[in-house]
Amino acid sequence: MPGTATARPREVFDPVRAEDELLERSQQLLDRALALGADEAEVCAAGWRSVSVRFEKGDLKLAQVDQSSTLGLRVFRGKRLGFSSTNQLGAAAAESCARDALALAALAPPDLHNALPAARPLRGGRGGTSLLDPSVADVPVDRVLRTGLDLVERSKAGDPRLSIDSAGVEATAVARAIVTSRGIRASESDAQIGCSVFGMAIDGADVGGFHYTGDSLRSLAEVDPAVLAAAREFSEVSLGNLGARRATSYTGPVLFSPDALLEIFVSPILAAASAIAVQRGRSPLAGKIGSAVASPAITILDDPTDRTLAGASAFDREGQPCGRFEIVDQGQLASYLYNGYAAAVEGRESTGHASGSPRSVPGLATHAVSVLGGSGGARRDLERALGRGLYVQRFSGTVDPASGDFSGVAKSARWIEGGAVAYPVKETLIGGNVFDLLKRVLALSSQAERCSGEARAPYALLDAVAVTAG
Repeated sequence: MPGTATARPREVFDPVRAEDELLERSQQLLDRALALGADEAEVCAAGWRSVSVRFEKGDLKLAQVDQSSTLGLRVFRGKRLGFSSTNQLGAAAAESCARDALALAALAPPDLHNALPAARPLRGGRGGTSLLDPSVADVPVDRVLRTGLDLVERSKAGDPRLSIDSAGVEATAVARAIVTSRGIRASESDAQIGCSVFGMAIDGADVGGFHYTGDSLRSLAEVDPAVLAAAREFSEVSLGNLGARRATSYTGPVLFSPDALLEIFVSPILAAASAIAVQRGRSPLAGKIGSAVASPAITILDDPTDRTLAGASAFDREGQPCGRFEIVDQGQLASYLYNGYAAAVEGRESTGHASGSPRSVPGLATHAVSVLGGSGGARRDLERALGRGLYVQRFSGTVDPASGDFSGVAKSARWIEGGAVAYPVKETLIGGNVFDLLKRVLALSSQAERCSGEARAPYALLDAVAVTAG
């Protein structure tokens, strides 16, 4: 009928088309940089579509759909590095980006190790699209909104004492590509949906500590169970923080949650395992390949083949293949992590650990860390093994990756008495040295748990931790 409005069809994310377009634009920018005088050039590109909703104080604050792309150009000329990025389309934008990168290279000091890595075979050809679930890539706004509303309502748990400071749900589909003058031409697509909730419980004058939880998934079928689990954890931990009492000071065994284990103990190991940190004299693990750096119970992997973790991928920021990689094997340091630059310093191949986005030059980091479980059973078995002492769920403080010293406040902590949770404790200081305490692991839970969809770790009972009651 005349005058009848026609609904605009919802745009569907097409990974093949998105990757092909990025590869074409990347090649054009690469060719332009080489024509202008670059000795070597690399273009890293990403295009994405996101649907997100955000809640503040329990009320809907924002719902939006965002779509964009970015190309980052890295050039070497006379062993001098230049970098520029653009989110604009067209020949003029590519020309400007290339000229800017070369102009910056002219101002940079030369470095003999500035070189791009050579092309190496990738799993699935040019990268593949095995990470992408179309149901997540094309999730409509109303589905994301319903999920957000469900998360907020379930997190409130019908209890007026629970206060949600912020919450959100975001679904993102992304295509990424990399093209270099060394023959690398790779692309890959991914889609994830994540949820998060942050807040506390308040009962009159009794204000419990903040708690945060969330998850990230690649399957729409897993979203509702994940929302239920996140909401249950938030409400149980937040309500459990009420009525906190003073702990007892001691030095001895402490039980750490998977999140706390990763933040306090695993992160410094990963930082110290950086080949760049070793080369620059900043790593306490220098010269310790094959040496014991932790208890034989500790095995730490980087496993980007694990599609249940957010960092899963077939290649890194430089287009180098990445796969299951042992960092610590039964307590012994197995290897350092190398990106292209660190590898060039030692005349070896990258381990596939270049990190970052098209908006910056590559860094060096892991993708999807897993700490393997032990034989300690469930968390409650570790509580019984502890008998009497502190259980730490979160940590707020400082960890020095160079020395391994840490000190801070145990958050959402519980006092264990008679092998079971007795009461929540007020903010309590904990401290020690990461590298010393990792050799004093008493037990690890049998199962490693996913932590916000980004890593996997078990509960850990460690001895000789200093606990100071507030």
